[in-house]
Amino acid sequence: NNSPFNRSGMTRRSPPSSPAPATGPAPAPRTPARPEDPLEVVSTSEIQNWMSSIEQCLNEVCAISSEGKLNSEQKLRISNLCRKVGHGTSQLAVQYQALKQKTLQFHKSLQVLEDNQDLSQQLLDLKKRIEKRIEESSKTTAGPVSFAEVIKRNAKTFIQPSNVSSVAIYPNDKKKTSEETKNLVQTLIRPEQLKLQVRGLHKTRNGGVIISTDTKADIEKLKQSAQLTSSGLTVDEPHKRKPRIVVVGVPSDMQDTEVYNCIFQQNLAGTFEGMTYETFISSIKLSHKSGKKEAETCNYVLEVTAQIRKALITKERVFVHWSSCPVRDFTLVTRCFKCQQYGHAAKSCRRETSTCGHCGETGHDIKLCTRKAEPSKCATCMFFKKPCGHKTGDSECPARLLAEKRYLNTIDYGGV
Repeated sequence: NNSPFNRSGMTRRSPPSSPAPATGPAPAPRTPARPEDPLEVVSTSEIQNWMSSIEQCLNEVCAISSEGKLNSEQKLRISNLCRKVGHGTSQLAVQYQALKQKTLQFHKSLQVLEDNQDLSQQLLDLKKRIEKRIEESSKTTAGPVSFAEVIKRNAKTFIQPSNVSSVAIYPNDKKKTSEETKNLVQTLIRPEQLKLQVRGLHKTRNGGVIISTDTKADIEKLKQSAQLTSSGLTVDEPHKRKPRIVVVGVPSDMQDTEVYNCIFQQNLAGTFEGMTYETFISSIKLSHKSGKKEAETCNYVLEVTAQIRKALITKERVFVHWSSCPVRDFTLVTRCFKCQQYGHAAKSCRRETSTCGHCGETGHDIKLCTRKAEPSKCATCMFFKKPCGHKTGDSECPARLLAEKRYLNTIDYGGV
């Protein structure tokens, strides 16, 4: 441009060039950049129109200036045009600032969303690591994994043992084993002759066996059997254990005597006629505590009478001082992490070799297993030559369910 206006010393720079006015719809906003990148300038049709108008006004000023001497009319025209330029520039600045503010707000919101997405992914990764750690711990550590599983698996208000009758048969010779007693009983008793409906026969402690039947009449037939009594065997009612309950979330800084006193005074006092604190104390026994050493709360596993168990389980919560603690039946069956069978712990296992909890083979434990890349097999079911396409100790394992069922039938729940 060779206009005198552009060559004037009073003009520091030429007016900024601008694209032609937009004829179609405004272009879509571009995706905001990440925090470390510079922000992009976003253009709109309004800004483009104003820039075009300023361009035209300045061009006209240049044309007037090139005419030479200015008269009054020319001066007025220049004044009006400059006024328009100032007004347009002011509007442009206001709109640009508004657009810039909206862009910054959008950019900030996008940054927050990206941060939340990163945090969500970190939490998912942490969850996977914790689940993997728990799974590995469950394969190498004896006993229950956590009390969260206890509560989940014992959410029912009342346990329903099988409606069966049982009888215990023990040898008079204390040196005989349970296997010898079992073989002798199966030799002496013919169920088809006595018309017995036997639910099960399993070994127990002190060289004895337990026979379960559908009716008490079948039990009476066994008690009156001359073959058993004349063969050095004692037939008696099986001794049932007291039920166990778990009180979850008891303050760790409380003494045992304080906990017992709160359980009685805040939950049972006045419930049973004639029950005093002394009789209550004689009716309960602490089995064990569980929980982290430095935690503010722990879990009390108590052995109680059927009467006390029913009263507390019915309440579903036990009040201990200022705490409201869930109470559930404690019915976990111990699994041996040496032989992978139920009913005893590894420290009392009589097997000479270990059984792997992953592949089910004998001769090594899970730490030395070379088949961890292969699908796991249930060592317990494999031992009994049953379908074993599931993990050892799985909650739906048939062997585990059978062990739990047998365990429940050894507990005195007072007819519940």
